Amino acid sequence: MNRNRANKKTIWIVVALVAVLIAAAIIYFLLRDTGNEKGATEMGASADYKLDVQMDDQNRFQITADINVLNESDETFEDLGFYLIPNAINSDDMPELAQASAEVAVESVKRGDEELSYSLDNNKLLVELETGLESESTEEITVAYTMKLPENGMRLSQDGDNYFLAQWYPMLAQYDKGWDIQDFDMNGESYHSGFGNFEVSYKLPKEYLVASSAAEGDIRPSSSGTVKGERIKDFYLAFLNTEEWLSESVEVNETVLRLFMPMDQEFMDENIAKAKAAYAFFEERIGDNPFPELDIIANDGYMEYPNVIEVASTWDALDEVLVHEIGHQWFYYIVGNDPYEDAWLDESVTEFATSIFLSDYYQDEDYGFRSAQMAADAYRQEKYANLPLSEYNEGEYVSTVYGEAPLVLRNFFEERGGNDEALEFLGAYYKEYQFKYVNTPTFKDFFTSYYGEEQREFLDSWLQ
Repeated sequence: MNRNRANKKTIWIVVALVAVLIAAAIIYFLLRDTGNEKGATEMGASADYKLDVQMDDQNRFQITADINVLNESDETFEDLGFYLIPNAINSDDMPELAQASAEVAVESVKRGDEELSYSLDNNKLLVELETGLESESTEEITVAYTMKLPENGMRLSQDGDNYFLAQWYPMLAQYDKGWDIQDFDMNGESYHSGFGNFEVSYKLPKEYLVASSAAEGDIRPSSSGTVKGERIKDFYLAFLNTEEWLSESVEVNETVLRLFMPMDQEFMDENIAKAKAAYAFFEERIGDNPFPELDIIANDGYMEYPNVIEVASTWDALDEVLVHEIGHQWFYYIVGNDPYEDAWLDESVTEFATSIFLSDYYQDEDYGFRSAQMAADAYRQEKYANLPLSEYNEGEYVSTVYGEAPLVLRNFFEERGGNDEALEFLGAYYKEYQFKYVNTPTFKDFFTSYYGEEQREFLDSWLQ
């Protein structure tokens, strides 16, 4: 009798354990399939923007942003979440910016004529909705604000009579069981925005050269105009003093490269040659870029935006910076990722592609991977390359993401056909994920489907 009870007890323990395991598996697959876990590849919402920009003779901008938001999640939105990054660029949020603070004043947030309540903290703008926004429904709001750019700032900046508007408008954030908005971080890109359509009108006190994420066509001075762009994830806008810049347009395949350089024709010619070679190489070896125009501004911004890059103004940094920022049009823009959660997916992959191009261009692998090797040698590396931005200090971030990770990829492909094989893989990856968002699990799954599940251990050794 006691033995029977013991057997029954054992059976029930086994049944209970099996039930727990089944329940855990169900929960795992539900979370995996809904895409709502941290770092999900779905944005949960998208927006179209109509932006009006007016600059007065005191260099202050009056901006009106009409934003039409589509709820792409399965939940009802009680509010809308945006990054308003200029609000975070001040000495209170970041003391290191005491000499380069932006001035921002929100005048109103409305739905039609109805005033909406909102909160603004650091770069997080939350707009309360009177009635919930249901799945697959849209809501249009208008945000009006004034903005003065920080002088000689980082990215968002006024440099004399030149104005660089980067992350300057309310950018709809990712919805992941709530609005996933990180505080602004100077060490990298702490914002994550989705693809949308833009119509941007501007009115200026005098004529400037205009560069933007839209396609402007011929380079000519302008004091007013409207530009439009589709499938843009982050809209950049610059107004450049006509007397300070050389400008030229050249065509590569079916794309026009518009270059804005310091008054040095030899430097312009070198940038044209390298930019044409790099752009053609990436198109031919990785995949077609469908956009008709890329603006290149040599203002020492060292930064990528959709259809615009900021590069070096001096000879010593020309090669690596120019090619790296061009490469970001493939990996950051067209193949997207969350740069806070997975910075390596755009920075490491782009640096790897840059190194391959430079190796081919100069027929010197050591030179091609010089920048990555220097970054790796400059500081200790973290074990994993896919940590969130906040888990690195600045030195570890650069050394790991720009240095060690590209070298790990180089070593892998050296044993499997070298750079030609690497380019074939990058081409397949690019083709699979154009105008989509990837995260580390997505990359790992693609990698193992391409090279076999036995590569999982290799990936797990450097990707958490």
